[in-house]
Amino acid sequence: MAVPRVESEPNHSAGQGLTTMAAHRAHASFRGLQGLLTACLVLLVLTLSVAGPSFAQAPAEPGSLRARLDIVRADLAQIEATLASPDPSDAELQRQRLRLQPSLDQLRLIVDEQTPKVDQAKLRLDQLGPKPEASAPAESAEIVRDREARAKAYADADETLKIARASLLQAEQLQSSIGDKRRDIFAKQLFAAGPSVANPEVWGNAIATAPEDLRASGYIFGGWLEGVSDAFSGTRGTVVALALMGALLLYLARARYLPRFKARFSNTQDTGNLHCLYIALAHIIAGAAPPVLASWLIYKALNTTGLLPPRIQPVIWAVVVGLAFFAFVQALADALFAPSSPQRRLVKVMDTTARSVVWIAGSLAAVMSIGKVFEAWLQAIAAGLAVSIIVKAFFAILFALALIAGLYRIRDDDDVEQEACLGPYVPVDGASLGPVRILGWIIGFGIIAAALGGYVIFAAFLAEQALWVGIVACLFLLVFQFIDLGIPRLLSGKGRFALTLKAGMGLRAATLDKISVVSVGVLKLLLIAVTVLLVLAPWGLESSDFLVSLRAAFFGFQVGGVTVSLSTIVVGAIVFAMGIGATRAMQRWLENQFLPTTTLDPGLRNSITTASGYIGYIAAAAITVTAVGLSLERLTLVASALSVGIGFGLQSVVSNFVSGLILLWERPIRVGDQVLVGDVEGIVKRINVRSTEIATFDRATVIVPNSNLISGVVRNRVRNDRTGRVLIALTVPRSLDAGQVRAMLSEVASNHGDVMQKPPPAVMFKKLGTTTMDFELVCVVGDVEITGRVNSDLNFAIHKRLAEMEPAASVPELMVRGLEGVEHSLGSIAAAVGRGDGPRSRAKREAPAPVRRSRKPVVAEEPEDEEAEAATPAPAPEPAKDDSKE
Repeated sequence: MAVPRVESEPNHSAGQGLTTMAAHRAHASFRGLQGLLTACLVLLVLTLSVAGPSFAQAPAEPGSLRARLDIVRADLAQIEATLASPDPSDAELQRQRLRLQPSLDQLRLIVDEQTPKVDQAKLRLDQLGPKPEASAPAESAEIVRDREARAKAYADADETLKIARASLLQAEQLQSSIGDKRRDIFAKQLFAAGPSVANPEVWGNAIATAPEDLRASGYIFGGWLEGVSDAFSGTRGTVVALALMGALLLYLARARYLPRFKARFSNTQDTGNLHCLYIALAHIIAGAAPPVLASWLIYKALNTTGLLPPRIQPVIWAVVVGLAFFAFVQALADALFAPSSPQRRLVKVMDTTARSVVWIAGSLAAVMSIGKVFEAWLQAIAAGLAVSIIVKAFFAILFALALIAGLYRIRDDDDVEQEACLGPYVPVDGASLGPVRILGWIIGFGIIAAALGGYVIFAAFLAEQALWVGIVACLFLLVFQFIDLGIPRLLSGKGRFALTLKAGMGLRAATLDKISVVSVGVLKLLLIAVTVLLVLAPWGLESSDFLVSLRAAFFGFQVGGVTVSLSTIVVGAIVFAMGIGATRAMQRWLENQFLPTTTLDPGLRNSITTASGYIGYIAAAAITVTAVGLSLERLTLVASALSVGIGFGLQSVVSNFVSGLILLWERPIRVGDQVLVGDVEGIVKRINVRSTEIATFDRATVIVPNSNLISGVVRNRVRNDRTGRVLIALTVPRSLDAGQVRAMLSEVASNHGDVMQKPPPAVMFKKLGTTTMDFELVCVVGDVEITGRVNSDLNFAIHKRLAEMEPAASVPELMVRGLEGVEHSLGSIAAAVGRGDGPRSRAKREAPAPVRRSRKPVVAEEPEDEEAEAATPAPAPEPAKDDSKE
C-alpha cells in the first residue's frame, strides 16, 4: 500500500489550486529539462574520459567482453552521478533502480565467463615454469616469445576480471545506496510532524476554507453530473445504462443466492477439514466476485464513454476499489469464522467471538473505504491542508474506535468463566485471544495518540497496516490449511492424479508419501516467505530488496576472499552425494559380485572393500572441494586451525581411526577370526572406521574400539590357519580293558567325517587311579567354527560305545540281623488285636472307610525272592482311628 500524502501548502480556492498545479508542472518540467542536460553533460565528460586513453591503444572490438564491460561501466557512472544530486525523489530512485538491474546481471555474467579464462591462462603460463635467473642459461627465442604471449594473455584476462569484479562491487553498492535513500524518504514522510487536530488554528483554517471547498466541489462534481446526464440521451448513455443494469443484476443475484448458498452448506453432513476449505473458498468467490465485477463494469463503462475527467477519475476509482475491498474483506471473514455455521468454521472460537470478528472486519473495511473516497475527493477539489488533516485524522480515529470497540466485544462473559471453572481448565476465547486483544488495543490507542499529536500520516498508515496484516493473516491461514490438507490428499489419496502417477510413472505409495511430505514443507516455507514480504512491504522493504538478498545468497558473496553461495553449497552437496553413491555401488559390486569369484579369504575381502570405500570417500571429497572452488591452500589453513581441537577433543576418535587403518593394512585380526579380547570371545564380523564388531557364541554383539585391538592383548585362535583342536577327557572304571578303550576312542574319532586324518587322532592315557582310569582324545578339525559340533558328536558316539562295553551294575541288598525277637513280639500283638470280640473292637473294625483313607497308606515292598517273603512277617493291622480325638 502506498503511503498517503497531503499537500504541503493550503489552497484557498479552486482557481488558485489550478494555478498552483500548473506552476508545479512547469517547475517539474524545468527540473526535468535541467536533469536531462546534466545527464548529457556527465555522459559527454565520461565518454571523453573513457575515450581519451583509447587514442593511444586499439579500441575494443564491438561485442567483445571488454566492450560490454565498458558499456556497463558507463551506465554505472551515469547512475552514480544521478544519485549524487541532492534530494532525489522516490520516483527517480525507482527509475535508477530499474536501470541498474540489467547492469548487475551483465556484470555477474561477465565475471562468470572471465573466471575460467583467467584460470586457463594462468595454467598455460605455469606450464612453462618460472623464468630463469640471470645466471642460468638463456631460453630459446621460441620459448621467450611463447612466454611473452602467454603472460600478455594472462595479464589481459586478469585485468578484465579485476575490472569486472570492481564494477560489480560498485553496482551492488549503488543498489544498496538506492534502497537506503528510498527508506530514508519513506521514514521522513511517515514520521513527519504536522499540525494537530486539537489545535484551534487548524479548525479555524478549515472553517475559513470550507465555503471555497464546497464551491469547488459543486463546480467540479456538478459539472460532471450535468455532463453525465446529458450523455444519457445518446449512445454513451446506453452503454452506461447497460453497465448499471448489469451491476444491479449482480447485486440482486448476490443478495438472493448467497443466503441459499450458506443454508445449503450449513446443513451438509460432510464436516471434513478439506471440505470446509472448499466451502470457504467458494464462499469467498461467491461473496466478493459480484460486487467487484459490478464496480468494474460501471467504472469501465464511464471510462470507455469518456465520462471520467482527470479530476473525477480518482474519486470514482476510489469508490470502485472501496466497494470491492469491503466485499472481499466481508466475504473472507465470513468464510473463515462462519458465525452462522459452526460446523464449517476454520478457526475454533465461540459463536459470539466469530460474530464479533466478522463485525470488526466489516466495520474497519467500511471505514477505510469511505476514508479513501473522501481523500480522493479532497485531492480532486484541491482542498486546504487543514481540511485534509482533519478528514484524515477523523477517519484514523474512527478506525481506532471501531477496532477498540470490536475487541472489547471479544471477551468472556461471567457465565462462561464460571462454567469453565467448574471442571478441568479449558481455555476460552478470552484467554486464547488475549495477546491479539492486547496488541489490537495498543494499536488503537497508538493511532488515536498519533492523530491527536500531529502525526496524522503515521496514524493513517498504522490503521492501514493493521487492516492489511489482518487480511494477510487470514489468507495465510486459508492457504496454509489448503497446503497442509490438499497436497497429501492429491498425492497420497485414491484420486485420479495419484492413480495416474502410480500407473504412469510406476511410483509406489511410500514414494508418493515422501514426495507429499517434501512438497508440503517446501510450499509452507515459500508461503511463509511470501507472507513476510507482504507484511513488510509497506514499511519500505520491497520484494526487489528480498530478491537481491536472495540472489546474493544464492549466487555468492565474498567472505575473506572466499565466495560463499547457496548454489555452490547445493552443487557441492549434490556432487558429494553422487560420489558417495558411486563409492557404495562399487563396494556392493566388489562384495557381492567380484570378490566371491576369487579365492581370497573373507578377511582380505573385507579389507579390500573397506579400503575401496576410503578411497572413494576421499575422491568424492576432493571432487567436491574442486566443484565449490576451494583451493588446497585454504583447506591447509583450515586443517592447521583445527589441528589443536582435533588433538585435544577428538584424540580418541583419531586414534581409533588410525588403528582401524592399521588393522586393515597389517591384518593381525581379520573378519571371521575367533579372538579373545579380555573376557570376550567370539567371531570378528566387521571392522569399521572406529570400532570392530565381535559376535559372541551366545548371539551377542560386542563393540570393541580399534585402539584396544592394537594396543591391548588379543588372543587370535586362527591367526595362522583355521584348523581347530577337539579335546575330550574321559574317566572309566579299572574293570575295563585299557586297550579296548583306546581302540574304541580311535575308532570313534576316525569314523567322524570332519576329523582330519593328518595329523591322525591321538589317545592319551593320562592317569591310573585306584578304581578309575583317565584318558584324553585329541583330534584336529579343518575349521575352528565346527569344533563345538564335532565335540558334541564325539561325546554321543563315545557314550554309546561305553554303554556297550560296561556290564550292567547289580543293585546291592541290605540285610538286617538280630531283630527276630522284636518281629515275634510285634506279630503276637497284631494277632491279639485281631481276635478282639468286644463292642469297642467291633467298632474299630467297622470304622468307616473315609477315616482309614485319611491316613497315609503303608506301602509294603514285594520280596525279591521266596526266602525274603518267608522271612518278612505279616504286617499288623492298622488300629482304627478314634473319632473322639479328631
